[in-house]
Amino acid sequence: MATSHETDREYVELSLNYWAAFIVSGLVAGVLMGFVMHEVMGMIQAVGALYGTEGTTTGWAFHLWHAVVFALVFGGFFMWSRIEPFHDRILASTTLGIIWATFLWLVAAGVVMPLWLDGVGAMAPDVPALDPWSGLGHVLYGGTVGALAAAIHKHGG
Repeated sequence: MATSHETDREYVELSLNYWAAFIVSGLVAGVLMGFVMHEVMGMIQAVGALYGTEGTTTGWAFHLWHAVVFALVFGGFFMWSRIEPFHDRILASTTLGIIWATFLWLVAAGVVMPLWLDGVGAMAPDVPALDPWSGLGHVLYGGTVGALAAAIHKHGG
């Protein structure tokens, strides 16, 4: 028979606190990556262009939306039982976040975004669009999502 603690642990992934950790992590990581996109690359407006507007404010809004959505997807993978031992191990979780972000850089930023921009008639880079600054921004994003999620999880968040 399962103890109360085992039952609670089994459903931790369904709790608001579990998902809130990824929302907060995604927002913080999105701001850091957005800084690279806006200040270094000068292209935060391209994210808004995906939705038909090229303004800086809408670029930031949609970028942060993407940051949260991709952090929540990472949270979904984080529920996998093989990854559970890493939930509160910050370095291991940071590494998993960097792996996730590298995948996002290669697929989402490298292929999907240029094709999407082209599809909406906006100026688009060639595929694959693997700008090293974008790669750095994605690594910063993933490392932050992984580290913060683990830190929040570790401290009972």
